[in-house]
Amino acid sequence: MSTRADADAVPAAEQVQAYAYGWLVWWSLRYRRFEAWDCRDAACFRAVYADSAAELWDRMQQVELDLWRTSSPGAPPLVTIAGFSRGLPETLRTGSP
Repeated sequence: MSTRADADAVPAAEQVQAYAYGWLVWWSLRYRRFEAWDCRDAACFRAVYADSAAELWDRMQQVELDLWRTSSPGAPPLVTIAGFSRGLPETLRTGSP
């Protein structure tokens, strides 16, 4: 059974997806939560879950930062912090489901 919250969450997940290169983002109807999976490295599974789009974005940024901090000097970067530096649209920050 779909609710109004689900109808609001799907577009919010799509907006986060538009800002998150290398991630697969969606609203899980089954668990009633936002989910994001990092798809850039098949050898290492990274997923984050949250109750709001803004919280999901923050958790995705934390994964990006952790990956950047632990990368080897001289190794090609797996993450691009620049994509996350522009931030989430204010509409998702204030009115996130």
